[in-house]
Amino acid sequence: MKKKTCFVMLAALMMAGCSNEVEEQVMDSRRVPLQINGDINMLMTRAADDHWDENDTIGVYMVTAENSIVGGVSNYRYVVIDKDNGNFSPDGETNTAYFPESGDAVNVVAYYPQGDVVENKLSLDLANQDVQPRIDLMSAKAEGASKSNPIINLEFKHRLTKLFFKIEGDVNTEGIHAAIDNQYTDIQYDILNDKLLIADGSEKENIVMKYWNLDEGTNRFVEAIVLPNDENNSAVDRQLTFQLNEKIFNATISNTTTFEPGKKYTYTVKFETTPSGNINVSITGVNVKNWDDGDISDGNIIVPGTLKFDKLYLASGFTDWQLPYEMTKSEDGKTFTWTGNVTGDNQEMKFALLQQSNIGDVQLMPNMNGATNKDVELGAEMDAYPVIYYYNDNESIKRDNKWVITEKGTYTVTVNVETMKVKVEKLDVVYLVGTVLVPEGEDPNNGYDLKRAPYFTKIDGNKYELTINLHEGEFKILSKIEYNNNNNDYYAPEANAAFVTEGNMNVAYRQGNGGDYKWQVTTDQTGTYKLTLDVSDSSNVTLTAEKL
Repeated sequence: MKKKTCFVMLAALMMAGCSNEVEEQVMDSRRVPLQINGDINMLMTRAADDHWDENDTIGVYMVTAENSIVGGVSNYRYVVIDKDNGNFSPDGETNTAYFPESGDAVNVVAYYPQGDVVENKLSLDLANQDVQPRIDLMSAKAEGASKSNPIINLEFKHRLTKLFFKIEGDVNTEGIHAAIDNQYTDIQYDILNDKLLIADGSEKENIVMKYWNLDEGTNRFVEAIVLPNDENNSAVDRQLTFQLNEKIFNATISNTTTFEPGKKYTYTVKFETTPSGNINVSITGVNVKNWDDGDISDGNIIVPGTLKFDKLYLASGFTDWQLPYEMTKSEDGKTFTWTGNVTGDNQEMKFALLQQSNIGDVQLMPNMNGATNKDVELGAEMDAYPVIYYYNDNESIKRDNKWVITEKGTYTVTVNVETMKVKVEKLDVVYLVGTVLVPEGEDPNNGYDLKRAPYFTKIDGNKYELTINLHEGEFKILSKIEYNNNNNDYYAPEANAAFVTEGNMNVAYRQGNGGDYKWQVTTDQTGTYKLTLDVSDSSNVTLTAEKL
């Protein structure tokens, strides 16, 4: 709703308590004062949206078309005397504004909240959201007012941007801390030129939002009044932080969302307790309305957020979808890693907070909604979004998407849960396969399971190294993680040969005779070895073994 204020210039009728001197001034039309009336629909549960509150004050100016002040009427203070009807009165005789006796037309400029100004500039501190009416900047202007044109309508409009997060769910949110970063808080309003300014030397900082719990907890929300985006305050990624019971939930408002003046951006924050006892949080926003008139348009969504977690599990086609793999946590708790073999092309992966993750739990995915996969960009830091996992073939809405590793190989996958980034790097390795990997009594074919094949790590430009426990049996070395009758790119002896523990073993590089030859390890040779494959000379590739 707009705040509408009428400035009525009374030429004949005066209130019953006025002095004879004022009555004579009005009756002979020499001095006509302003009286401010307005019909405002009250919403008593709110403090700053679309109604006047008791003791609200506005500042009033009279200016020429060139913005020169007329009659000294500069920042005159008018106070609400009837908040139900929006009636204002000057704060004493020294704040009573009169039209020019000459009858010249003027412009009337007003702003809220009235305060001390320097060079007609009002300073506001948006860091303090506790008393929002004191930072709910509004302004209005009427042109062509004079004592012969005494009825003037001023429509106050909000000049800043409001963020409104409605809280839903079954979780007690008392004591919640909510903040948004990357905001200028030290600002000024140039009243006569109607411009918002950033104070000299001001830097962006966090704004702690105001928490409300009304109607016995049925109406919970946090909100903040922030500076709109313009050429001096471009839209950037803005992180939201919700801290509840020592758990931190993060989300991001993308730089594609521009905060416009006079707009109220409404989002829903839903906290839910899962059957496993975990807390999920989703943040969605589709409504942007004009703060004043309530028009609604669609199109703004922010990224869902989630808590910082103690464990992270890799769910993929190259590990086990049914039992996600627990990743290795760094000492500082910021990153989780997995290194292993991907044995097929176009393998999907995502991440779960729980090993037995179900529909309704938070998972990390490359998109915040829908079911569109994303091919991995090797070496790049890719965004990860905490998403409430949802999938139902009978529903049009699905939230289940994955990263795709397009080629076979060995990879290191790193998830940074502080920056919410995923990085995938392919390793330059070769693989040992054979029955030497299997203890006696187990199926010897397990030694050829490429998912579990141990790999030689490249230690310099021409050597690969592997420390491995060898059982009795045979082995060869693959340069690619695949079996293919037409693939000659592997390392083996020219014919089945004994395993040598002293000296070099010659290697037939890229064997082309179709033979499937291997090195043979005897019972007496079993133990732990450091194996080194030297490929520096393609015509004389060697394998050495050092028993540990």
